Amino acid sequence: MKPGTKLPIIAAAAIVVAVVAGTFFLRGDRTPTATAPDAVAAAQESAPSAGFAPPVARTAPSVPGRPATDEAMIEQLDQRARKREEHQARTAALKEQSAQRYASEQVDPAWAPGKITELNGIAADPAFDVAGAQPRNLSIDCRSSMCRIDGQFEDAGKAEDWILLYTASVGSAMPSSVISRTRNPDGTMRVEIYGRGR
Repeated sequence: MKPGTKLPIIAAAAIVVAVVAGTFFLRGDRTPTATAPDAVAAAQESAPSAGFAPPVARTAPSVPGRPATDEAMIEQLDQRARKREEHQARTAALKEQSAQRYASEQVDPAWAPGKITELNGIAADPAFDVAGAQPRNLSIDCRSSMCRIDGQFEDAGKAEDWILLYTASVGSAMPSSVISRTRNPDGTMRVEIYGRGR
């Protein structure tokens, strides 16, 4: 080898040594991370005792300032339960107000019979038969502005189908209403609707 060709080889070797030394130097400031067996052990210790440990690949990484997955799920479930209870309380209060208003009204003989006929006509639509959502019995009564619809159904599924079809069909005939559902002791369902007819 000629003496002039040794210089590039020495320079290249010096660069490689510098890169290796720099890598070791930079790694020296870091805390070693857990090895795969350590991560598995940590996941098994933190997992709830349900008879098995969740797969490590599906375990969410622990992030500072962020709640654990189980805690977040429990919080979501609690929040949904609170919202459901709040909604039920609001619906019960609206039903009570509507029932009181209905009970306090006098019957308007010029308006009520026509409105009852209109609402019964909507309920008699053949679409309810096709959907198998006819009530066992249905009573509709109107006063001077408020109407009350009371229906009995074989089960919750038929009640919900009927509610969906009826509320979609009634439109401007009863523009605002409050709906309540009650399960009877025999498993049948009662649906009450209080609504403004004008």
